[in-house]
Amino acid sequence: MVVAWVREEKTQYGGSLVDQDGLWKKVIGELFEDFLLFFAPELHTHIDFCKEPEFLDKELFQEVVDKRKGRRFADRLAKVHLKDGKEQWILIHIEVQSKKETDFPERMFRYFYRIYDRHQKKIVAIAVHTSPSRSDIPERFTYDYFGTQLHYSYRNYQTEAYSDEELERSDKLFSKIILAAKVLHQTKDEAHQRYLFKRKLMRELIHNQNYSRTAVQAVFHFIDYLLQLPEAYTNRLSEEIRPMIRKETELMELYNKENASPTIMNAFDLELEKGIEQGIEQGIEQGREQGIEQGIEFEKRDITKKLILKNMALETIAEITGLTLEQVKEIRKTLN
Repeated sequence: MVVAWVREEKTQYGGSLVDQDGLWKKVIGELFEDFLLFFAPELHTHIDFCKEPEFLDKELFQEVVDKRKGRRFADRLAKVHLKDGKEQWILIHIEVQSKKETDFPERMFRYFYRIYDRHQKKIVAIAVHTSPSRSDIPERFTYDYFGTQLHYSYRNYQTEAYSDEELERSDKLFSKIILAAKVLHQTKDEAHQRYLFKRKLMRELIHNQNYSRTAVQAVFHFIDYLLQLPEAYTNRLSEEIRPMIRKETELMELYNKENASPTIMNAFDLELEKGIEQGIEQGIEQGREQGIEQGIEFEKRDITKKLILKNMALETIAEITGLTLEQVKEIRKTLN
């Protein structure tokens, strides 16, 4: 079993609160393989990812984690299979934290021994620190009292230890997540610089066919909510993203109403409006009101067909296009 435990303070910028612990929990769950490839490549090689990691309920950790007032925790629990065919319990303890705490190594040890004592499973502990300033954070907990000694070490990473150039060159998808975490602090009061970063990264991911669209969508969701922009910049970015997408169907692959980023949702709405406007223009050229209505209807049906072929939920298609659910079902029948 792999357990990813994430903890992050809420950070306020631009007048809004960003639930960073929730964002990290979500992106680690969605990009779990990429996370391990980035932080634990030697462990990654032993896991059989042909068998999907099974994420379990968080109750397993409720008696383990600290519940001190003011702290928020996000945890991930997953059961994985190794390439040798065995089902192995491996506990990966991950803490994403931004504030330096003098008792941090001791807390890491407490989580270790509580998990080990309760479950007797192998544990890999990973600490990821997102503070904007590099500091000497101890990588081990030591105890020495009249001959009784204890030395506990764990993996310790700081996002600031990675250079921007290194992360930009990396072909590992999770490097973009780490880069975004750095840019959060670098552009705290620089909306334009944040906008330029998001535009550059989105362009890169849209055109990179080595990443699945689902993975790209997960990155977009993370950076869009972590690196919030004023509405004017978000609208501008949506306008610029739409022409970058070579095929309309690629934009649709990135659209999932439950997980889509604001930028992609805006770009999709613009694409839909564009199609409807084309239908209106066709109707005007025909010189009659009926032609306008027919043009709009044609564009809606054409978009509906494409969304159906992309296996989007019929209810979602109806909501997007304004057609009734029955109309969408009838269109689906014509594709069979």
